[in-house]
Amino acid sequence: MEMKSIVLFLFIVQAILNIVILSEPLYADIFRCKKDSGSFLANSTYENELLTAFKTLSTLVKLGTDSARTEQIYATSVCAGYLKIEACKSCVNNTIPLLLKSCPKIKQAFAWRSKCMVQYGPVRNVIAYDSWFFAHETSNIKAKDIGGLEKTMITLVEKLSQQAAYVDRNTKYAYGTMPFGSRQTLFMVMQCTTDIVPEDCLKCLQVRVYGEMKSCCSGATAAATLTNGCYMRYAHDDFRSR
Repeated sequence: MEMKSIVLFLFIVQAILNIVILSEPLYADIFRCKKDSGSFLANSTYENELLTAFKTLSTLVKLGTDSARTEQIYATSVCAGYLKIEACKSCVNNTIPLLLKSCPKIKQAFAWRSKCMVQYGPVRNVIAYDSWFFAHETSNIKAKDIGGLEKTMITLVEKLSQQAAYVDRNTKYAYGTMPFGSRQTLFMVMQCTTDIVPEDCLKCLQVRVYGEMKSCCSGATAAATLTNGCYMRYAHDDFRSR
């Protein structure tokens, strides 16, 4: 009986550990200021146009990618494809002042707040798809079956990147799941901004963010990588409801 009790105890402990691993999506507020883009003065034409662009953007917010353009500035926002419209508006409108505060008087900047992204910059830079940074979030917990996880990721990345780039062109968003290992499921989203062409979307997802994922986050139970044109996130539970 004593041995059975020990075995039962170890089984319960392992089950608890598995729950911790399976519920490990990570979220972070990430702000990037492109300091080599230059700075602007208070009350300058650039600042006035930036505030005008953001005011316009905040009234346009819907699911997918939205943009506002002035003579000098192009501002865009993207909400995760699984958000409802009110949650999308709230995320974008709360992010705009945080971005301005985090990157004061910088001509080009980017914010990622797990469910939406906001960026602005000179028209020529943003429209030309100036991919100037990468960022990632990653769990420090490693999967038990790293080989199985990575094989499953390859299959799911191929499927979802094609879907995001070529199937749903209104949102360039794809979500999917795939079982692997012992009763585990991989949940993943991939999304591009809708202002880039399908070929650039596919390259952004497969080469840029997935390439970064393989180098930064191999074997992690949950991770996200992003650049200003696209992002991907995966976890062992359905993080969309968080």
